[in-house]
Amino acid sequence: MKRNLFFVIALMTIVFAIVYTYVFDPKLDLNGDNVHYLNLAKNISDGHGYTTLVVGEGFRPASHFPPGYSLILSMFMTLGVQNLLVFKILNGVFLLVSLFMLAYTTWRLTQNACLGIVIAVLPMFSPQLQHFANIVMSEMSYLFFTILCFFSLYKYDALREKQKVNILKSPWLYLAIVSAVVAYYIRTVGTSCLFALLVFFLFRREWKQLLISAFGIVLLILPWSIRNKIHGIESRYFGTIMTVNPWRPEEGTISSVGEMWDKMLKNFDETVIKGFTEALFPFVQPNYGEISSLQEILFGVLILCIVFWGAWYLKKFRWFLFAFFVANIGLFMLWHGGNGVRYVVPIFPIIYLCFYVGVFALLELLLIYLNLQKILKYVPCIFLLMIFLMLPTIKTQASISKMPYPQAYKNYFSIAEKINKEKNYKGAVVCCRKPELFEYYAPNVYTVNYHYSKKSEEVILDLIQKKVDYVVLEQLGYSSTGLYLYPAIMNHAELFFVILQYANPDTYLLYFDRESAEKKLKDYEWQYAE
Repeated sequence: MKRNLFFVIALMTIVFAIVYTYVFDPKLDLNGDNVHYLNLAKNISDGHGYTTLVVGEGFRPASHFPPGYSLILSMFMTLGVQNLLVFKILNGVFLLVSLFMLAYTTWRLTQNACLGIVIAVLPMFSPQLQHFANIVMSEMSYLFFTILCFFSLYKYDALREKQKVNILKSPWLYLAIVSAVVAYYIRTVGTSCLFALLVFFLFRREWKQLLISAFGIVLLILPWSIRNKIHGIESRYFGTIMTVNPWRPEEGTISSVGEMWDKMLKNFDETVIKGFTEALFPFVQPNYGEISSLQEILFGVLILCIVFWGAWYLKKFRWFLFAFFVANIGLFMLWHGGNGVRYVVPIFPIIYLCFYVGVFALLELLLIYLNLQKILKYVPCIFLLMIFLMLPTIKTQASISKMPYPQAYKNYFSIAEKINKEKNYKGAVVCCRKPELFEYYAPNVYTVNYHYSKKSEEVILDLIQKKVDYVVLEQLGYSSTGLYLYPAIMNHAELFFVILQYANPDTYLLYFDRESAEKKLKDYEWQYAE
């Protein structure tokens, strides 16, 4: 038995390694948040705490992201590990170990080893999951601790059935609590894991464990809340929930129940109808720019029903999984849209678990009716045929990974690298879109973003307030540059002077005459301050 288990683990590891290296992208991802995590981790490892470096202020307590993932990275940095590739591979390890834990738990809960293998292997061929497993983002660490919580609850329950020890002394109970809290500290959507943990004990009527869990959660989260209270940091989440479009602030906030309902339905369509479909069937490419058709909605609802049926089939853990999915879907609906399947990616393997268990449960009913239950344990092997449908999407993801940066980004990074080599730019403040990416290639300067306002004077005043010396006018493809920065430059062209220019597409480094800007907008500044 142990020899077979070792062989299966080794084989799955080889499969994962082949797929992972095939799609691996050694480049820095262009999303910007990954550099933000690295900067936060570096500040922790350098002894500045969980802070961000603000021009003119020094280190300010950070609050944009929860501290969990940056803290994990900082542990490696403290040991002298600064290599981007190491952090990418770390996320691959998080994914692989998560799939192993999920496979083991599935095998034990269903008493079907083939089904456990399916649950581990199929997600390995998800292009979205593999993409996030080789960039420096928090999704894979969040997935790891979420599944560790689920795995710990299984071990807790298995130990409880043996009744050989005082269950309140079980290390698995406390590991489940800690894992859920760590998941919350990595991504705030980890609230769903905390909620599921409490619901798990509530429906089992294990009141002592419920109280211990609730007390442990409060105790472990309290220091973060106290820290934020001391520094006057308020949660940004409520403001974001009530914002129509965080990238277009001029659209204002949600002001009626109808607007909120419309937003929730749109997000449900994006993350559940389309997101769950893309998670399970990556070869089906939903159009995130349009509302789903009736056929797509029915297919998405069918998937959701099978997912919940699979959760129900897992008996002792049905309420944990129900609560987990309900909480996640609720949070998806409240959050802002426009990110496609991104927010669903960290729960892909759990979707695979419940969906394929649900399909297996339906086939079980059919085979029992046909008196063919003897072949039931081999039926999940059929699911592995999905790999052949998923392979083209993995090939596409590998092609994307091997592609060089778009020329617009090459120009952008060339400006950063050039000013980083010249001493006279050291300590300058550069305003640009995606400031974290720019600073990654030009660590000798400070970078800031521009103000999102259609009033050009407000954009210029923001540059003055941030003590900006240079502005990068790029064509990275973000609408905000054309909406806010470019009009401000054109309307006040006498304040900007070309220092560097790269063509195809045109990308500029502009000197900003802050002194002249202050004189020009002196009166407006007073009116604006009012």
